Amino acid sequence: MNSKIFRETKQRNAIKRAIEAAGRPVGPKEILDLACGEVPNLGIATVYRNIKTMVEKGELDPVELPGQAPRYQAPAEKKPHLFICEKTDRVFTIDPKAADFKPSLPEGFVLERFQIICYGEYKK
Repeated sequence: MNSKIFRETKQRNAIKRAIEAAGRPVGPKEILDLACGEVPNLGIATVYRNIKTMVEKGELDPVELPGQAPRYQAPAEKKPHLFICEKTDRVFTIDPKAADFKPSLPEGFVLERFQIICYGEYKK
C-alpha cells in the first residue's frame, strides 16, 4: 500500500489547468510553457515530478508515441487516435470513423483494438 500523501500545491494546480486548457496531449516542456503564465518561477523538474505523481494517482494518462517521449492528457476511457504535426511536433486527438476502418488481417487473426496515428502539418 502506498502511504504517500500528495499535497495540492499552486504548482500542481497550475499544471492541471495547463493540461486541461490545452485540451490535447502535451509534453512536459509544453506543460511548463503553459503553466508558467500562472506560476512564473515553475521549473521543469517540478513539472516532471508532478507528472509522475499525477500518473500514479490516475489523474493523467500517458499518451505513447512511436519513437517519441510520451505526452500527457486527462484520463480517457479508450486509447485516443492521434494527429501529429510534423512541423511543430504538437499532438492532437482525432475521432476517425471506426466503421470506415476495415484492415486486411492475416488469415485467422481477429482485430481486438487499434490506434490510428496520422502525421501532417498545418497549411493555410
